[in-house]
Amino acid sequence: MRDLLLRRVSLAGASIDLLTIRDLLNVLATAVATRSKWLILNHNIHSLYLYFTVSGIKACYSRAFCVYIDGVPVVWLGKVAGLPARLEHRITLLDSLNIVLDKAEEHGWRVFYLGSLPEINDSGLTAIRQRHPHLEIDGHHGYFDKVGLECDAVLSQINDFTPDILFVGLGMPLQERWIAANLSRLNASAILTCGATLDYVTGHAYRPPAWVGPLGLYGIGRLIADPKRLWRRYLLEPIVLLILLCRPLIRQRLQARHEE
Repeated sequence: MRDLLLRRVSLAGASIDLLTIRDLLNVLATAVATRSKWLILNHNIHSLYLYFTVSGIKACYSRAFCVYIDGVPVVWLGKVAGLPARLEHRITLLDSLNIVLDKAEEHGWRVFYLGSLPEINDSGLTAIRQRHPHLEIDGHHGYFDKVGLECDAVLSQINDFTPDILFVGLGMPLQERWIAANLSRLNASAILTCGATLDYVTGHAYRPPAWVGPLGLYGIGRLIADPKRLWRRYLLEPIVLLILLCRPLIRQRLQARHEE
């Protein structure tokens, strides 16, 4: 994994690993083989906004083994900063979930999915089992008390299943905070955040066409489908983030040019 760590860069102070989907699969394979309990996070515009504005988020990200790019706009910010970020470094789990599950099914990795409403979690796991009949997968919905006895019961269910891969889809920043609070109690080789992935897989949330992703228009599609809930995330947060990062990114770009 040392060669992967050499691909780590700083985006205005936020650590990002320039990984391709093949790199991510290699990380997962190594985590499973070594039972490493690696936390694998991602950065998109929303998470960067939280990273620079919400208390405690930086501490969560500091515990990650790697942080991949989730979203073309982050690639654009990387280019502004003079980083060697390319479109192949964008890994969106919604588009890559079946790739990961294919790998898990092939190698016998056990998968646990935590998140979504009870009925969505049930229907999502049923759909996954139909597509991946030999995959060992279990799950639990995300609507439980995040502390106390109910949380303890969920942790016991996860650990009793002994997953190789644990997907946590509680939404940002709740999923990151929950993992950080319970990381020492979790028994999983690789822990990945996944937001509302299962909601999109089951059709309970609007999924923009695949072709808009590489164009950086994924957020616009989601905004049009659910403006009341997402207007702040896709209209206000990017502006605030650009104001915060404008000078640091320009300084980083000038420094990169000076070092060439």
